[in-house]
Amino acid sequence: MAPPNPHRSYILHLFKEEVAPVDIIKWLAVSSRTVYDSIYRFKKLGTFLDRCGRGRKATVVTPDRIKAVKERTRRNSLRSIRKMAKDMKISQSLMERILKDKLKLTCYHVRKAAILSVATTKKRLERSSELLQRARTGEHLVTAFSGEKLFTVQAEFNSQSHQVLAKTSDEAFGNGRTIHQAPHPASVMVFGAVSADGKTPLVFVDQGVKTSKKVYISKILEKTLLSWAQKHSMDVTGCSNKTELQHTQPSCHNSDPRPICLRSSRRTNGHRFHQTSNLWATPSGVLQNKVSAKPHSSIEALKKTLV
Repeated sequence: MAPPNPHRSYILHLFKEEVAPVDIIKWLAVSSRTVYDSIYRFKKLGTFLDRCGRGRKATVVTPDRIKAVKERTRRNSLRSIRKMAKDMKISQSLMERILKDKLKLTCYHVRKAAILSVATTKKRLERSSELLQRARTGEHLVTAFSGEKLFTVQAEFNSQSHQVLAKTSDEAFGNGRTIHQAPHPASVMVFGAVSADGKTPLVFVDQGVKTSKKVYISKILEKTLLSWAQKHSMDVTGCSNKTELQHTQPSCHNSDPRPICLRSSRRTNGHRFHQTSNLWATPSGVLQNKVSAKPHSSIEALKKTLV
């Protein structure tokens, strides 16, 4: 629809001041048709505004169709815009216009998240406040943050962003377009910890070995992490009185919410192990990106890459 002539209001103003149409044409330098049509419209309608209904009538984005789209989205907000447009036999662009302009709806992508309960949120807030308090006194420098992650021998990829450039489909297949995914690939559980003084050696728990709480304490904490903490506590704190370990909560030690307190063989170094939220996510994520970029022929090859 063409916009109204911008001179229309000036023409009518001069006309009301009893200026002759011929003079209006000269003063505003507009065509005679524009002047006479504006005066005729004003005499007939009493206003210089456009009449209601001016322009082509809507045939697709009608009130009934808007109402139908609104009802469909109300019943199921997870509907596909493309499928809904196909079912209603209109274009996807018109469907998007109805949703955005008429219904004021915005399309948000569904995402995964751990929705916490009120009790869990409160518990995490208390733990976070405790960690912040320790950081203010410098105790975070004697804290080792540990965690565990399951790694498999097969490569992992994101089908949305993983692409192979090739001239033909056969060439793409040869360059790794298709990645073999076994239903139950060989895997190994990996434990590790990081601190202000460095990182511990990785502890491997092979597939099939049940990591009970007893195994977790004796084989992982006492045998590897505790001995590492004994060697590094003097360098970190300048004394040999305490080293703390913050770890995640796997099933092997989630049965007891109390801190796990251990003593070294010399009984001169107190080591306290607390359960906490997943502070190991960033280190394990780095390992995941580097290790899972390509498949491994065996568990031993996977362990070598992890180390």
